Amino acid sequence: MFRRSVKNLSRENKLMKTKKLNIHIALLVFYLVGIILCTSCTDEKTPVPTNPDSIPPKKEMGYQISKDPVVGNGEGFAGIFNVPEMLALCVKDSAPEKELALRYAQAFTKLEMELLKLEINSKGSPGSIAYNNNPMNFVFECIYLIDSIPKKQPKDCQVVVLEASTMYIYNFYGEYKNLYLAYEQIKDDLKAHHLEQVGPMREFYVTDPVREKDSTQWLTRILVPIQFKK
Repeated sequence: MFRRSVKNLSRENKLMKTKKLNIHIALLVFYLVGIILCTSCTDEKTPVPTNPDSIPPKKEMGYQISKDPVVGNGEGFAGIFNVPEMLALCVKDSAPEKELALRYAQAFTKLEMELLKLEINSKGSPGSIAYNNNPMNFVFECIYLIDSIPKKQPKDCQVVVLEASTMYIYNFYGEYKNLYLAYEQIKDDLKAHHLEQVGPMREFYVTDPVREKDSTQWLTRILVPIQFKK
C-alpha cells in the first residue's frame, strides 16, 4: 500500500485561508499529454539552493541513503531519502489517451475548488501519480499536498496519506514534453546501481510557468520509491 484514505476527519483543525487558482495548471496539462504515456509507471515546499556536497556518494552496489533531510534543486540525481508520509487531497481518474488533457484539467480544477471550500492550504506544488501506461485506459491521480486534515468531508475528492518510503529523487529542468529524458536516465540509474522501483512514481511541478517564462528553468521533481537489491 502506498496510499490510504483518511475517513475520520478531525473537527478541531484550525481553518486556514487557501491559495487562489494556480494558472500554470493549464500549461502543465497541455505538456503532460505529450509525455505521460512515455513515463515508467508502478505506484515540498519551495526547494532550497542545492549543495553539491550533500549528494550522497555512490556505493559499489547502489546508492547510500542521505542523512541530509533537505532536497536540493540541482539538475539530475538529488539523492536517496527516507521520505515521510504526505497528507494529500487527491482526485483519481482514468481515461484513454485522447481524453487525458481534459481529465487532468478537470481533476486539478476539482482540487482547487475543494481547497477553497474546505478552507485549507496547499503545502507545496501540485503533483501527479501514474499507475500504468495503458493508452486505452491510463490510470492517474492528481494531488495537492495539504497542511492539515479538513474539518469537513470533501465532496469531489479524497483525503489520503501517501505512505512513507525510501525515495530516489531526481530534479528535471525543462519543458514537460521532455520529461521522458529524465525517465530514461532514472531507468538507467536504477539498473546500474542495483536499485528496484517498488511503487508508483510521484511528480511535483515546482515551477510556475506563468511566472517563469524561461522553460529551461521549469523544475519537475520526480520521486521514485525504491529498495536496494541484494
